[in-house]
Amino acid sequence: LSKVIDPLEIWVFDISPDSLIRADERWAEMQTMISHDVRCINNLDQLPASMDLAIVTTTADVRVRLVTEIAKFSEIQYWVLEKILAQSIQQLDELYNLLREKPVWVNTPMHLWSLYRKIRTHYKPGRLIEASFEGFRGLVCNAIHYIDFVSRWNGARLLEIDVSNLNPFWFESKRKGFFEIDGEIYANFDDGSRLKLSTDRHIHNHQFRLKIDGDEWLVNEAERFANSSNGRTSFGDVELQSQLTAPLVKAIFSGEPFGLPTLTESIHQHAVFIKAMTDHWNTQMPNKLERLPVT
Repeated sequence: LSKVIDPLEIWVFDISPDSLIRADERWAEMQTMISHDVRCINNLDQLPASMDLAIVTTTADVRVRLVTEIAKFSEIQYWVLEKILAQSIQQLDELYNLLREKPVWVNTPMHLWSLYRKIRTHYKPGRLIEASFEGFRGLVCNAIHYIDFVSRWNGARLLEIDVSNLNPFWFESKRKGFFEIDGEIYANFDDGSRLKLSTDRHIHNHQFRLKIDGDEWLVNEAERFANSSNGRTSFGDVELQSQLTAPLVKAIFSGEPFGLPTLTESIHQHAVFIKAMTDHWNTQMPNKLERLPVT
């Protein structure tokens, strides 16, 4: 937000005083010519009665509760929410009912990265895509990024998630109280596009492939390029969140299109995904859950 060129009044909320101190220290490290007014708070009743934009970046377990509390204290015009949106279908429904009359977007910006946009320019609209992303970290917490990427390639709707090749047991993730799983999942879309995701927590060997109109692309995000089977090479950035936030805020305030999925679009993707993963948990694990413990 420090890169937004117009002065902002920014309210930073967290229940942890240590987190607010760290945020304040990092803000002080930024070199900016714009004089933003930044206020750190740990009680929501300190919020002003109305605000232009709320960006909610909590873990999934408390997102619905926090959105509800923010809305009690402040009238918010626009919302941007991080994934995973929620841990159950019920929570997704609650979130939709809370915000359905508001402009809300979900921060899954992978299709906006320059590298993938450059590949996209080689093909006419409507070409099917088969995408495979293997060897990355965090299958469950990151899957929605890849699902949204394939969905937005042609505006296709997610139909189903095949979890039959997942490992049988879940394990605790690096954040206490949250869980992950390894193995493979497959996503099918209504235009015939397909997505494969595969992880192994003991092996991190990125192999990212896109098959489009008979061409196969090998994507190297770390080196910012992709090579196709017909000899073409595309170069482009894999933009960090610190590069995307300021243009996003500018676009929201000016009414320009910027490409993030709406809440309605993303909730459908989340619902199909969360149901499939919850069914897998309840089939394989001894304790049966209504809320999937993922972040």
